[in-house]
Amino acid sequence: MRNQPHSSGVNPRVIAKFAPSPHDSQMNHISLFNRPVTARISFPGVLVAATMLAMLTAPMSSTALGQRDPDRPKIETLLPETTLAILQVADVRDLMGKLQATEGMAFFEEEDVAPLAERIFEEGRNAYEKVEEDVGLSLDEIQSLPSGEMVIALVAPRRKKPALLFIVEVDDDNEAVDKALKVVEEKSEVDGEKVEDGELEAGVEVRKMMLDDQRVFMARRDGLVIYCQNEDVLNDIFLRWDGQGDDLKARPLTNNRSFVTIMNRCASKKGLEPELKFFVNPIALYKSFARVQAEMQAGLLMIAPLGLDSLEGFGGAVILGDEDYDMIFRGHLHLSSPRKGVTKVISLKPDDYELEDWMPSEAHSYMTTSWDVPQMYNEIRRLVDLLGEGTFDNFVKENIDDEMEMSFENEVLAQFSGRISLSQITSVPGKMNSSSWIVGMRLKDTDEATEVAEKIVEFLNGDDGNIEAKMHEGVKYWSVSQDSIDERNERREKRRRERAKQRGREFNDNSKFRATLRIPRPTVSIVEDTLIFTDSIEAFEQVVATSNGDAESLKNDADFIAMQEKMIKLLGTDMPVAMSYSQPEKQLQAFIEYASSDATKTLVDSYSEDNEFFKVLKGVMDDHELPSMEVWSKYLKPQGWFATSDDQGYHMLWFQEKLHLED
Repeated sequence: MRNQPHSSGVNPRVIAKFAPSPHDSQMNHISLFNRPVTARISFPGVLVAATMLAMLTAPMSSTALGQRDPDRPKIETLLPETTLAILQVADVRDLMGKLQATEGMAFFEEEDVAPLAERIFEEGRNAYEKVEEDVGLSLDEIQSLPSGEMVIALVAPRRKKPALLFIVEVDDDNEAVDKALKVVEEKSEVDGEKVEDGELEAGVEVRKMMLDDQRVFMARRDGLVIYCQNEDVLNDIFLRWDGQGDDLKARPLTNNRSFVTIMNRCASKKGLEPELKFFVNPIALYKSFARVQAEMQAGLLMIAPLGLDSLEGFGGAVILGDEDYDMIFRGHLHLSSPRKGVTKVISLKPDDYELEDWMPSEAHSYMTTSWDVPQMYNEIRRLVDLLGEGTFDNFVKENIDDEMEMSFENEVLAQFSGRISLSQITSVPGKMNSSSWIVGMRLKDTDEATEVAEKIVEFLNGDDGNIEAKMHEGVKYWSVSQDSIDERNERREKRRRERAKQRGREFNDNSKFRATLRIPRPTVSIVEDTLIFTDSIEAFEQVVATSNGDAESLKNDADFIAMQEKMIKLLGTDMPVAMSYSQPEKQLQAFIEYASSDATKTLVDSYSEDNEFFKVLKGVMDDHELPSMEVWSKYLKPQGWFATSDDQGYHMLWFQEKLHLED
């Protein structure tokens, strides 16, 4: 049995996230929440925010789930094929119900978590009370607005700028709906525009208003509230609804080849309907805006030569109702065949992707792919040579080959097989950027590659000698010297002091902030058959320890092996063009160490004196301990995704397994 909600009335399944930047671009001060709040009410924006709040809050029983009227046409049949982008939630309440039904929500009922979750939610409500009067709706009223389907779309009318379309299903007997509509109309009249009643050519009543200097048209039918910035687009929706769309110039979205292809590729193999799906045609979107913005029209001339017209669309679908997985996401990048230009530069190729022996098991994220390097390089050459034949080769010769006295294409690029792996691993615990990047590029011949690397280091060193060569456990590596890093930081600090003096400002000593940071130290080495780039000596040493067998390799990790088998089963292939694996538990461990460090607490204390957000944050941190890793680990399972390639483009699948806490 799960715990019952606490008597305080705050839903223990709620957690809110504040994500301010801890410093501005100059790291001089923090102004979040100190600035005056100016509420510009946008009804679509309010409802989008309401959806997010509803997902995080109000408990939802299965009997309260919304059900779409089976006689109502699907939105895809009402929108035109010139729809540039669409985000569609099939049923907001159903989505909330399924999210709350996952075993992961039990996390917020854990004894160590519930008080903290309640406190954070309470602070969120307190923050909202400060703007509630401007918004005109209580938080509970906002949460109650969406009752079923919700769609946000961007449509391209003929020879006009793209029109935003917002559709939301509501309960007709919900008083909060009428109140929200009244708030929108009052906002329009405050801006000096009277709300007018009218009728579309399709015979549907429409209300015309101005919101944020934009003409908006609103109509209602069968539980749907529809806002649109273009009257003709809204009128055509109802013509299609009433079966009078055959004479329209734009066919329905279900006739859009790219949309149909993407949705078919992202459909559940078990016939499950997605809870959320989206589609965007970026090139058509650019062309549509360029028709009404002169400064963008020059770019139209480059679309075909760059091969951008072969990018036909991108979309995906989220499925929550699978019996084996809490969530499955399928995404598809639809490309024309044959590919050309930029889409040909993205030359991913299938591989068996056997994991490298040197990859540490402690890596909390891992992604690997393989590129057709010659094809990529030749296509880049072809694109640059659009400026004039030989432009690319001349540039490489003058700026690289002649300078380094070697051929970049035949001596440097030729060393790489195309296999590239990226991972992150905690190198210096307790820091904001405690995670270090590891980039591995597989080589064809390590001896030859070592000679090339020596030449490049010699060239880069020049007269300064900032790059030093050392040995660690029998492995040679090159890194930026610590002295040069210290000197650079001293020069930067001196410039900051001089600028502050010139501008007559008090110098802001950000030493408390810098104490929470790890200073990167770029390092290059060749381990086994791979060129390794890292941004810390510590990460390089972990790679070497793993290669030597002194640390466990991710290749032998039981969770990774099980995840790989499941991904292959889901995609039906063991030869993808890319794969990824992550361990959220290890990633969270690094964050907890940072949040719990003395340097971080000192930083929060110093900012809390003048900043409302950090004042609240300090209070929460002082009153509540973060949940232990023992609690977190029950809810954080490894995740992964695969990508494949075919004549229709690239297809990606990501999934989250069910937790099965009873085990």
